[in-house]
Amino acid sequence: MAKKKKVREDFIFLYSKKVRISKLVRSFTVIPSREVVKYLKNKEIYLPYYFHKALVRKNIAPAISIAEQHDKFSDEMRHRLKWFDQFTIFQLEKFAKGFNLEIDVDEYKKDFWDIIVRNRTELMIDNLEFVKLQNLTMKYAKEPQESYEELRENLDEVYFEPPGYFDGSPIEEAKETLSNATTLNEIRELGDKYSVDIPRRINKSQLVDIVAKKLDFNEEQKAELGKKSILEIERYAKRRQVDVSVELRKSDMIDYILLKMPEEIDERHELSLKIFDGINIEEYLYNLKIVEISEKLKERNKKRMMVALVTFVALITLAFIIFLLYTQL
Repeated sequence: MAKKKKVREDFIFLYSKKVRISKLVRSFTVIPSREVVKYLKNKEIYLPYYFHKALVRKNIAPAISIAEQHDKFSDEMRHRLKWFDQFTIFQLEKFAKGFNLEIDVDEYKKDFWDIIVRNRTELMIDNLEFVKLQNLTMKYAKEPQESYEELRENLDEVYFEPPGYFDGSPIEEAKETLSNATTLNEIRELGDKYSVDIPRRINKSQLVDIVAKKLDFNEEQKAELGKKSILEIERYAKRRQVDVSVELRKSDMIDYILLKMPEEIDERHELSLKIFDGINIEEYLYNLKIVEISEKLKERNKKRMMVALVTFVALITLAFIIFLLYTQL
């Protein structure tokens, strides 16, 4: 499906007042995530996990870029970073924690609200509801910002995994990236994240489950497969170009997690899927970052021009004073 481009707005009208969107979303960053969750759940707004993944990646990408420039990564880590653009949520958060890269909650919330505000019509949010949120900004303006861990735990209530996705990525992309850019121990940690205890070896029943799932078997076909020995099942799978073994490799471990993961089907998620499936979140955030940089450069140049102008006026004034003093001598 082709991704639609959304026309970028600069302003929003709240009552009759024209408010710059960038200023509005920046003010919303003081609202605690518990209040954000309460608001979204009341509106029955739920967000796909790839939304969260895109926000985290944009957040830590600059720090990684700087570290790469200063050659702070080992050869192994540089190899992993070749997959950075396809990292799953687990990989992004693991990487950030391992290298003490702080996930900036202010930045996260600003980008979060930017996307919500600009998609308010599709999300069925009336402009005047943002006035209520502005009232919350006054209530929490002086409170310290929450930690990323607290934010993450609370927002989990409104995030969901769409069909065909795993850990914020399309399943096949996630499997490839995890296989190429994680260790066996990290895959086990990933299993723990999803409450899946990965065994060292799988038994015949588990092998049948995995092969049947990969071949999309019905119950009758699965029962027939179960009559074979482990060796026969492995050979059968190989003939059908399914690579599986009782000795779990990384790819098998990932498949095992997927096998044990419950498929989440909820009618409340359908609206969000229709909205966000048509928006290239990654591209949107990239363009947002370019606009931010452009605005910062404009502001910096404006300040430089003001400094230059003040300096010029001061020099002219000083020259005039010196001239007056000289003529009076």
